[in-house]
Amino acid sequence: MAKILIVYHSQAGIVKEMAYAIKQGIENTDDFEIIIKTAEQADQEDLRTASGIAIGTPDYFDYMAGTIKDFFDRTFYAVQSKIRGSLTANIPCVFFVSGGTGGGPALESLKKIGSYFKFNVIDYVSSGPRFTEDVLKKCELLGKRLAEEIKKE
Repeated sequence: MAKILIVYHSQAGIVKEMAYAIKQGIENTDDFEIIIKTAEQADQEDLRTASGIAIGTPDYFDYMAGTIKDFFDRTFYAVQSKIRGSLTANIPCVFFVSGGTGGGPALESLKKIGSYFKFNVIDYVSSGPRFTEDVLKKCELLGKRLAEEIKKE
């Protein structure tokens, strides 16, 4: 059974709601093992065994949350191989962000680091400072899209 890892940081609760909406979208598609963890809880083994990943953060000072950056720092070298290259290369990935200005700068920082991991970034959802019905639907669709991309492989 394919595993999908959802990693997030949420202080105000909006990104957490987004994470669980993505989880719901995945659950509505097919059988996947869904691992949902805060960035502090997630580790290299979670990433190494994932068939796909969703990463969410608020926008703090035009950047991702420090705990998300810490997750990347703790896992990067563990998923690199001198023989096989990046063990995360081409795994389907989606991002979800929230911020007062829509989370654009945090999203750009995720995309940049995602390129070093060589993730196959397929889509993203950004939200303003409120979790709305529209954001809920977009997150559910994002989860569905991630699941469908994994099924193709």
